[in-house]
Amino acid sequence: MNDKDKQLLSEFYYGIIKADVFLKNLSVDIKSDKIFVRTEIKIAIETFDPDEIQMTLQLIWLSGDIPHYVDILNELLINPNHRSHQQIAKNLQDFAPSLTTVPFVRKALESNFDYLEYTCSDSDAIAKWFSWLLYSIGTAEAIDLMKEYSNSNDEGIRNEMLYRFKEVHS
Repeated sequence: MNDKDKQLLSEFYYGIIKADVFLKNLSVDIKSDKIFVRTEIKIAIETFDPDEIQMTLQLIWLSGDIPHYVDILNELLINPNHRSHQQIAKNLQDFAPSLTTVPFVRKALESNFDYLEYTCSDSDAIAKWFSWLLYSIGTAEAIDLMKEYSNSNDEGIRNEMLYRFKEVHS
């Protein structure tokens, strides 16, 4: 990304310019240049800089093609170096439910949500993101994971997964 593009992205991220102005002035068309978006998000991830990752995620959201980036979003779902986990889970749930996401949800559930402490949320609130995501995926693997974690030692995870698992069977 050239310096002008970085400046535009920063201005968009901080609300100085609107999406249409950003997209019009960016040196590439992120709706068609998926390699550009992938490259930039991977570079941001490699920086381990939460602000850089957060800002660069905007390229995915603005691309209009979230399903194309499921692999990257899956990785970011368990990456501790940003603060967009809930937004990622919601976008995967709403726009790109994929069987490939299930192993990443498992890793998140196995983590005891240590990397999500920044949310200041109890485990039941965080587990809700993942239960809805699994529910949205809806495959046997996703439902089995809900069932498995409906027996979790963590009461918040257990209650949320049990609740959502019962919804599948009602």
